[in-house]
Order: sequence, then C-alpha cells, then structure tokens
Amino acid sequence: MLGRRQQEEDPETTLARCIVLLDDIRAYRRKDIKQVEAQFAPLKKARFKDIYDMWVKARPSAEKIVDMPLKVPGVRQSISRLAWLGVTNKVFLIFLMLFVALLIVPVWTRPLGPSFLGVNGLLYAAFFVLLVVVSMTVSTVMDYRIRKKIIAYEKSTMDQYAPAREKMKECASRIMTTLAKEVSRSKKDPNDYGLVLYFDDYDNLEVVNKWKPRSMFFFKKSYNHFQVIPKP
Repeated sequence: MLGRRQQEEDPETTLARCIVLLDDIRAYRRKDIKQVEAQFAPLKKARFKDIYDMWVKARPSAEKIVDMPLKVPGVRQSISRLAWLGVTNKVFLIFLMLFVALLIVPVWTRPLGPSFLGVNGLLYAAFFVLLVVVSMTVSTVMDYRIRKKIIAYEKSTMDQYAPAREKMKECASRIMTTLAKEVSRSKKDPNDYGLVLYFDDYDNLEVVNKWKPRSMFFFKKSYNHFQVIPKP
C-alpha cells in the first residue's frame, strides 16, 4: 500500500504515507526533507490544505532532527565514505554477475572459446565472491558504528531535540485522526491502511501487532515496531 505511488492516489494513502514519514523523523531516521515535502504537496490542492499548512509550520523542526546526525563528530565523513562504499558494492556485484554469466552461459563460449579463462576460472569467481563479501561486511560494520555514535549523541541531547520530536508527534497524531475519519466516512476497510511505526502513542489508532526487529536475522534491536490501523 505504501510502495510505488500511483498516478492518481486516494487521499487516505497520501495521509498514511505522511504519518510514516513523520514517525520516521521522530525516530531519528535520516530523511531528505525535499522528498518529504513532495509527499505532502498533493494535500495543499485538496480539502486537506490545513494538513499541508501544519507541515509547513513543522518543517523547521523536522529539518532540525534530520540534520542532527551531521552534528555528531566524525559522522559526516563516515556517511560520505559509506555512500562511496555502497557504490563500490554495486560495482563488485555487477562484475560478479557478469563473470558468472561468462562462466555458465554457453553462448559466450562461441566468440571467446571454451577455455578463455584458462584453468583458473573458478579461482577468479571465488576472488570476486570474496570481494563482495568483504565489501558488504565492511559496509555493515561502518553502518553499525555510525548508528552507535548517533545513538550516543541522541542520549546526550534528548532535552535539546525534545520539542522538535514532540512537534512530529503532534502532527502525526493530527493526521492519524484525519485518516481515521476519512476511512470511516468513505466506509473503507481500515486494514487497507495498516502502517508499521516506531511509536504507538498517536491518537485514533489500534495496535494489531508488536515486535522487535532483528539485525542480521538473529539479534533483536532495542526498539519496537508497531503494526497499527486507523481507528475512529
């Protein structure tokens, strides 16, 4: 429901997406404010202009929160290196797929010959696999260290960012109330507008599931995810 945006999207879906974005920002998830603005923009043309105006007033608070990680010493440089490493990972994966294709697809043997890689074909393949594994492992470790630094900074600046996060909560609650009313008014199924949020303290919602997400499929994280539906 909150995946690829349709050309003509019903207002309930737009409202639901905006709730998720505000909840993400409140939880210190990194967001591009320009992209968030683009999600709110359709609301200024409809009967939800008051919601858009609310976002305009709340935008400085959102910007303050999303800029927070860049204020942590050393994190800006680490994020830049991680971004370049992500590009490197994609390049390694592309080369690995091409290399495997050269090894297993018969059509390549005609122009290149059956032994164009010699006896070390499997060794080359193993080398590329190792590069991919090492590169992705380094990315995971770097991301973990960045998050650890940010979490430590969050804890030391809770009071400083509390008003901005409270603003995100107020806005999300107001939109959730509007969403619940719209779903009820249009007699649509609330389950069609289920959301996964970091917080469950907004107005007009019902929690239908709660769990702790896992890292690397094994280790539970310290926060919860809540699956909720709008409730009039």
